[in-house]
Amino acid sequence: MKSKKLKRALAVILILSFWVAVFFTLQSLLVPKYQSGVVEGSMIEEYYDETTDHEVIMVGDCEVYENISTVELWREYGITSYIRGSAQQLAWHSYYLLEDTLRYEKPRVVVFNVLSLKYNEPQSEAYNRMTLDGMRWSATKVNAIKASMTEDEDFADYVFPLLRYHSRWSSLTDDDFRHIFSKEPVTHSGYYMRADVLAQGEFPSPLPLTDYQLGDYAMKYLDMMTELCKDNSIELVLIKAPTEYPHWYDEWDRQISEYAEEQGIEYINFIPLSDEIGLDMTQDTYDAGLHLNVYGAEKLADYFGEWLISNYELTDYRNNADYKAVWDKKVAAYDNEKQCQLDEIAEHGKLISFYPVEEKETHVLRNFLILLLVAVICIALVACGGKEVSNDSSAESGASQLSEEVYAFSYKGVQVKVDDVMSDLLTSLGEPTKYFESQSCAFQGLDKVYTYPNVIIRTYPKDGVDYVLNVEFRDDTVSTAEGVCIGDTKSKVESVYGEPTQKTDVSYSYTKGGSILSFIFEGDTVTSVTYTSPVA
Repeated sequence: MKSKKLKRALAVILILSFWVAVFFTLQSLLVPKYQSGVVEGSMIEEYYDETTDHEVIMVGDCEVYENISTVELWREYGITSYIRGSAQQLAWHSYYLLEDTLRYEKPRVVVFNVLSLKYNEPQSEAYNRMTLDGMRWSATKVNAIKASMTEDEDFADYVFPLLRYHSRWSSLTDDDFRHIFSKEPVTHSGYYMRADVLAQGEFPSPLPLTDYQLGDYAMKYLDMMTELCKDNSIELVLIKAPTEYPHWYDEWDRQISEYAEEQGIEYINFIPLSDEIGLDMTQDTYDAGLHLNVYGAEKLADYFGEWLISNYELTDYRNNADYKAVWDKKVAAYDNEKQCQLDEIAEHGKLISFYPVEEKETHVLRNFLILLLVAVICIALVACGGKEVSNDSSAESGASQLSEEVYAFSYKGVQVKVDDVMSDLLTSLGEPTKYFESQSCAFQGLDKVYTYPNVIIRTYPKDGVDYVLNVEFRDDTVSTAEGVCIGDTKSKVESVYGEPTQKTDVSYSYTKGGSILSFIFEGDTVTSVTYTSPVA
């Protein structure tokens, strides 16, 4: 009798083990691999493969991982460094990544790039996942997820990514199979290399803001980061990368300078130091001035490295045999990739491998077998209509939900309002006098700026469609639908719109149907009129 019960128990255990193995194998297959095109989703997990400690740890967004060469810091100064960077890494992401890092090592210096402090609330599930999915499970990751989730996200989807990605089976490529259990590195100790050159162009004028105060939620995590470093006797250095777009306002710069002085920490704004660094933005950028290429990143590393060794007692590990053996391999891989990129540029005129590749068809039989397995495990999920987040599209769908009654105005006989489809407006408005586009920091795709003689229209991407993010009046030849324009008085604004939804000493903001109409004053005179989508 006992023998039968034992066999039955073993059979149950084996069956359960089999299905658990199938579940996790499918999950590994279906989650995005981030090995081509959008590679930023692979960056966070690469840190756990490191075999030596680092005296300098950097956290932040693309202004860190694309602008400072970690290998150059080693080659010139013997500084061991790592960039725990990721796309649109916000202040709370950076804090918890630092907390996570302290589980493995204790650096002497932590560097944080301050641009992300402009965001005061969670922005995008797709970008959240590119940071959070790569973290190892711990209480720190749990807290990071809770701090980062947007309203539409579910914690369970992070615990079991298959809940989110089960519908990817129909678009799997050979890349998904090659990297089901292992990935190739996409960075060099956190630095993302680009060797191509595209000279800096003319940036659009910065949008006037109604309130330049950095948000409480973001600043709370800067406070936490500062306290964490002090508790661990780590020097915290705040930096602003030398690139000038997105715009870094003087008002923000003053707040960070005052904060650093109050906290007794260092803050370096590299923008006014561009000439001293030796940057030539006709040669040292690969995307028209948004980020540095490898030549610019090496120059910034040379400058910053000299500053670091002058201000802190860092070790030159080039004389340490163990560290040298590790970093010699890193240097070789770095130099090899630079040469490969140069060869590719010479052959094709651009870096083919760094752009989203065309989806490759997989074998019909293999996909059919996967479909059967997915159907067995995920039929309940499919019936519930789960959502998918892919590696190259946002988790969000459609424009923000506005009521039908929103603020709008007429321009060239065309009604314009936020969240309009820009392609529809272009048909009527015609070609702008100026056009600018850049990789979006808040959405996956391109932010675009259309400048007309009297208005500037900025858009944001969702699901391959460009929607109006905000509209800014340029002069007094255009007015709101209610008849207010630049040059009018504050009293006229009050008489037309009443008590503002929000106001400061220099601005009034009104909300209707989710859209926001803002006025900025100089004294008693309107100097700026903007319409803004609630997604901004």
